[in-house]
Amino acid sequence: MSEIGAAMERWQLDEKAVRERMYRAPTPRERERWHAVWLLAQGWPASRVAKSLERDPHTIGEWQKAFVEGGGGALVFEQTGGAPPPFTLRNRPL
Repeated sequence: MSEIGAAMERWQLDEKAVRERMYRAPTPRERERWHAVWLLAQGWPASRVAKSLERDPHTIGEWQKAFVEGGGGALVFEQTGGAPPPFTLRNRPL
């Protein structure tokens, strides 16, 4: 069994569940990460996944390692840096 297959079993996911998460991810970056996991689960080597997604192979390796160690939660995208969200009445300080 492949490393990604063992991780999917460990995190109680099958290929269908990974595909669903890929389609339902809330951000484009998370969709891309789930897509990489799905392709790896299909047996694609990381170098081919990287070429297909136009990413550095090391990036795919980092995503794979994160998934193996932390499951789906490790693929969540967290915004860092950049401009703060625009001021609205909803997010105004109390």
